[in-house]
Amino acid sequence: MHLGYKPSKYKDTVYKSYFIAKSYREDNKVLKQIIMKIGKLSDKQASQIKLICKIVSNPSKIITTLENIKTEACKQFLDLAISNSLWEEWKLSHVFQAHSTNSELNTGIIAKILTLNRCTDPCSHYSIPEWVKNTALPEIMNHSLEKLNDDKIYYELDKIQENQENLENHLFKMTYNKDKESYNFINYDLSSSYFVGMKCKLSAYGKSKDDKSKNKQVLLGILVNDKGYPFKWEVYPGNTPEVDTLISHVDACKNRFKLKKITMVFDRGIVSDENLKYITDKKLKYISAMDKPQIPNIEGIERSIFKNITLLNFKENLLEQKFCYYDDALYFKDLGILKGRRYVLGFNPVLFEEEKKCRNEKIVFFENFISGKNKELMQADRSRNHKSTEQAIINELKRLKIKKYFENPNLQEIKIEKTNKKGKKRIINSFQITIEKKQAKIEESDNLDGVCVFVSNHSEYNPDKKSFIFSPEKIIKAYRDKTKIEDAFKHIKSFIKLRPFHVNTDQHVRAVYSICVLSYFLNKDLAERRKIAEGIDYLNSHNLYEPFRNCSYVTIRDKTTNIKKSEVVELTNEQKLLLKNLNLKIRMPQNYV
Repeated sequence: MHLGYKPSKYKDTVYKSYFIAKSYREDNKVLKQIIMKIGKLSDKQASQIKLICKIVSNPSKIITTLENIKTEACKQFLDLAISNSLWEEWKLSHVFQAHSTNSELNTGIIAKILTLNRCTDPCSHYSIPEWVKNTALPEIMNHSLEKLNDDKIYYELDKIQENQENLENHLFKMTYNKDKESYNFINYDLSSSYFVGMKCKLSAYGKSKDDKSKNKQVLLGILVNDKGYPFKWEVYPGNTPEVDTLISHVDACKNRFKLKKITMVFDRGIVSDENLKYITDKKLKYISAMDKPQIPNIEGIERSIFKNITLLNFKENLLEQKFCYYDDALYFKDLGILKGRRYVLGFNPVLFEEEKKCRNEKIVFFENFISGKNKELMQADRSRNHKSTEQAIINELKRLKIKKYFENPNLQEIKIEKTNKKGKKRIINSFQITIEKKQAKIEESDNLDGVCVFVSNHSEYNPDKKSFIFSPEKIIKAYRDKTKIEDAFKHIKSFIKLRPFHVNTDQHVRAVYSICVLSYFLNKDLAERRKIAEGIDYLNSHNLYEPFRNCSYVTIRDKTTNIKKSEVVELTNEQKLLLKNLNLKIRMPQNYV
């Protein structure tokens, strides 16, 4: 049954005469029979009668009013569907088949749930089952997640960690096949994360990058390719010296991943004679920078050229010493080969001003601290202990990180006579502090303000051009580009929200890191796609998933019949265009078995 009309024309105006008809077949011909003539209708009336005809023709259809339609549920959808699409595109489900539980909720499914949660809406493991209930994840994955609970999650963390090497191999293979050039430079660095509590055996006291030296911590070391995609990582106890972590990663690059013509780029804190020699012996390349205390020990660097340098005369002095301009924040001079290593000397006028100002302000602050401390000691109401008073001074020097500029404090004993309200006198034992500055140390640092030294074994020389094949500009750029690994740590800590840890065993802590690195990998890929499509880097922005947040999976119910229907809120034109530009295929919800 359907609504039709017959047009007629009168004085250049077309009129429609409506009727209700039904179709039937006779002698293999489709004919129609007019059931009722209606005549003239408004567009709204015609639309309503068309709807009635559809309902009469299809008994499964219902007729209702907007007042009877109620929203049953509104679940997180599109941002999860996007991260799920990335998971499928990178074929990550194949990774967790080797060490997997044979159950309805196997290791790969749990790993996916944990990863997608970290990507879009990080929460604790014991909160994830409740979180899943408020999402369309079961429909997106086409899998029932009703049996998901925190015990199952904690059990699978062990299995996830057993697959770490498989995961690393998979990520490497996928990214290498996609872009071999991205493995010309490999960046390595470490970052610390602190624990609240003492239960984690893997955690230990060590040098904290979060200014949480009073807390136990663990270290995460990551290798990323030149595009910033992670492909290998390791978790270390918090007291592990950074310099001791590099060699195992060099071995993995050389032996496991079979990489040959690569350059390892790492921070100055990882530089040691042993590490640099080891990389060279493996016939690989490296680029790093020397730590400030190491610079005076490099023979061939004339530090005297920086002795009387100021912001007013640095350009003239540096150009006279044949320095070259790199940008406003760096002038450089290729020193060539010194004792088997290539050095590039740099001067940063921005850093020059900041370091000088910061050190002077700290010294003045500490001198005022001593002055205030002496006044306090002169007015002491009780006797002071020599050791605790001295330690308070040393702690302040350590806090300000200027201990190397001062001698040990000298505490001269003094006697203070006090009289109480009853006129009784007593003697207070106190001190006056004197502390000498190490002027030579201050001058040494003063002469190194703004100075940096890059080190490499890119020593191949072109005698015809009388220059190194690998230019000093390339060395500088490679070292500066290590910010891509700093992005990884920032994203893992701030956006994927690694902390707080809700696990304590070594395997579980390592598994949490693996999930966080995997989540970063997917978010990095989404950020790269958006950067190409929109020209903006959203990696460390809360806007990475923002355009997809308002597209939910909604269930509605008709109150008169109690019939329910679930579907995705219609995508906006902007969302459709963005998904097309990102080259992402979204799996729409379906009834799962």
